[in-house]
Amino acid sequence: PYKVFTPFYRALMEAIERKNAVLEGINRIFAEALSTPSIEELGQVCLAVAEDMTGAAFSFMGEVHPLSGRLEDLAISKRGWAAFTADDQHWPDGKLPMGLHVNGLHGRVILDECSQIINDPDHHPDRIGTPTGHPPLRNFLGVPLKQDGRTVGLVALANRGGGFRDVDREAVEELAPAILQALRSKRAEEALRESEEVQRLSMQLMPAMLWRASPGGIDVTANRRWAELTGQTDEESAAGGWITALHPDDQQTAQAIFDDAYARGVPLEVQLRVRLTDATYRWYLLRQVPVRNAAGQIRHWFGAGIDIHDLQSLEERQRVLVAELQHRVRNILTVVRSVFARTVDTGGTLEDVADHFRGRLDALARTQVIVTQTPSGAVDLENLIRDELLSVGASDGPSLMLSGPDVSLSSSAAESIGLAMHELAINAVKYGALKFPNATLDIRWQVDLDCRGARRLTLTWTEQGVPAVSISPTRQGFGSELIEEALPYRLGADTRLEFLGGGVRCSISLPLSD
Repeated sequence: PYKVFTPFYRALMEAIERKNAVLEGINRIFAEALSTPSIEELGQVCLAVAEDMTGAAFSFMGEVHPLSGRLEDLAISKRGWAAFTADDQHWPDGKLPMGLHVNGLHGRVILDECSQIINDPDHHPDRIGTPTGHPPLRNFLGVPLKQDGRTVGLVALANRGGGFRDVDREAVEELAPAILQALRSKRAEEALRESEEVQRLSMQLMPAMLWRASPGGIDVTANRRWAELTGQTDEESAAGGWITALHPDDQQTAQAIFDDAYARGVPLEVQLRVRLTDATYRWYLLRQVPVRNAAGQIRHWFGAGIDIHDLQSLEERQRVLVAELQHRVRNILTVVRSVFARTVDTGGTLEDVADHFRGRLDALARTQVIVTQTPSGAVDLENLIRDELLSVGASDGPSLMLSGPDVSLSSSAAESIGLAMHELAINAVKYGALKFPNATLDIRWQVDLDCRGARRLTLTWTEQGVPAVSISPTRQGFGSELIEEALPYRLGADTRLEFLGGGVRCSISLPLSD
């Protein structure tokens, strides 16, 4: 009986030893999977286990690329690198082959989706040879790696003394699911680590303020932008300390809004002023949203702050401009009504009244065009005078002289001075220096300081050489009323209008705003 059971007993013990070796190999794979930093190094651990179990001289592991369908090496065992470099010193040590065609012996394993033992590779129909630097191939064992019943790669071992056996194939087949599971776990771990690193780098690289807060808002982690802007360290901004970096008038409002959002679990949006390192404040739009798990519980909060200071300034400027526009529209309508009333009061035929009114409206329109050409609404005095002279066909020449420094007028002063220049120009065309060829018109202005040190503009309009001058008009017209009454009332000007022998002389002196 002892002799009968000896072969059976020996086979049983060998099977048990093989199972134990497989279990030890699986335990080693999963134990070292926790400490290996990369897929390739984990693959080398798996290959070392397979080599120890089968006695193979070297091995490699590859996977089929899901898009290209080509084979890409995941790992070459350390014994494999040593065998390759020993055979050819020019072999690219450490650089895994990629994009290989699925053919040859390893291609047979993948295409047939089953293990292959090939102990006479030189005479196998799928033999295609080895690349330069590859050691001679004496035998081959290939085992597919399968996921959900589909072959996604293989483990290939080579050059076992005496050739590979079925027990070697069975051992690697039992090891294959553990290898695939370890690789999948490592890949998921790397993807998670990479995702977290990308998220961390994204937070640091974003020009906006970004932060992450615990469910109750106690623990807050911000990107470096917050520290750059406010000078606060992570410790200073934690536990609600970031509130102190806000404008004092905004701190209570911000605390209430954030507390309410945390209590109700709702997103928030608020505009606040943040104190910068130079002690100035800038407006920021802060938004914060809850990030929930599958059960709907808040895991953490994610927030972002965007600089809207320039936008706020533009909106404030827009409000000022709208108010200024409304004021200017009301003012110009008042001027138009006054011009119309005084034009009608001067009497004359309907055609004369319409002609005078049209000319004065044109003068106002020209002034408005100049006003809108600069953001400040300032008007250059010389340009204003030249526009009015050009409107009646007068330009520089021997009979027309203009001289004076650069002077900017406010829009309200430009409207009144523009109308005065229009009235003087129309009068000169009809009765004065712009009508007679030998007459001259001299327009001068200068800026002086008065007794209080304020700037004051003095402008003179002097006509000479007019052959026939009537006496001063018995009835005050619109031009006279504008110069002698309206300019003093609207601009605080001192004016004088004289009808002298040889032409009209007018002087206007008014304070200039800075």
